[in-house]
Amino acid sequence: MKRMKPFFLLGICFLAVFSLFDLSAQKAAGKRNPATGASKKTSEPQTVVYLVRHAEKAASNGNMTDDPDLSEAGQKRAEVLKTKFASAPVAALFATKYKRTQQTLQPLATTLQQTIQVYDARDFAGLAQKIKQEYAGKTVVVAGHSNTVLSLVEALGGKKPFAEIADHQYDYLFKVTLREGKEPQVDVQQYGEASAVPAN
Repeated sequence: MKRMKPFFLLGICFLAVFSLFDLSAQKAAGKRNPATGASKKTSEPQTVVYLVRHAEKAASNGNMTDDPDLSEAGQKRAEVLKTKFASAPVAALFATKYKRTQQTLQPLATTLQQTIQVYDARDFAGLAQKIKQEYAGKTVVVAGHSNTVLSLVEALGGKKPFAEIADHQYDYLFKVTLREGKEPQVDVQQYGEASAVPAN
């Protein structure tokens, strides 16, 4: 019995040390998701704005107009946009008064059963304010023009990723993420078939 006592005391000491070590490890790691092992973090509310230039427009038929329809390629790109956001939690769709921007969003609007809201193509600040006030914490999609989309990025508080959008470039998709107290994050993606540089 006397020989067993040291071993018994040693066992108790080992368990005590192990318990303390395990407790400190848990504190250091924080609360973790049992499935992934990732620490749980309180998700911050964020407003996400996706901006696209209208899809490819039809060639001029000789009539003087600044309001052409989408071309066949443009219609295909609009379908790709629809597929990309069909299952996303999109709260609102915005387009200018022109047919090419509205037709770019129409397939998505039909799928989501939403009405496209028309905004003034040059009122960048007005649209940015509307999104921030009425759609805070939500996701919206905006269709604009090659000479307005980057200005909208700036109006939302983001930095232009480059100086301009080339006339042939239709495949850019800009994502602007707004978080309270943080600088807006701007990500540049591409969707649909890559835009081809016209031959000289």
